[in-house]
Amino acid sequence: RYHKDESCRNFNFQKTAGMIDEELEMAKRQTLHFLSFRLRSVEEVRKFLFKKNHPPELIQKAIDELSEHKFLDDQAFAGWWAESRIKHGWGQIKIKNELKMKGVDTEIINSVIARDWGEIIKQGLKGKDRSLKTRRWLAGKGFTWGQINRVFDDITING
Repeated sequence: RYHKDESCRNFNFQKTAGMIDEELEMAKRQTLHFLSFRLRSVEEVRKFLFKKNHPPELIQKAIDELSEHKFLDDQAFAGWWAESRIKHGWGQIKIKNELKMKGVDTEIINSVIARDWGEIIKQGLKGKDRSLKTRRWLAGKGFTWGQINRVFDDITING
């Protein structure tokens, strides 16, 4: 049975340096296992470790150490994420929104989505007609209307 005594409930347990080191190693091991499935953003790892009930200062220390050894790198993650989504026909808007949801910095997002979206749209158009339905389909994939219209105008002019 537990004590109802207020002094027992408010007892502040002080962790020793050895216990903190052990917790840090556990957090790093958990993160490496989490990273073994796919690349992750720093924010995804932070949320993962928080759900594992690690204290914020320990989470930050684990992230710092793993980042220092290049196990965590938002630039590499964002580049990989963008490339994998482009291969599935996704556009700039959807990729940008997903990376934002994963906690990636806006500067990093802008650097990985800086590309020739017109060429990507043209690749996705192979075998498709030039109807409004196709334009809407491209917009649903995350391409801007400006990008879509430029590509369709170019196709109309250049055949």
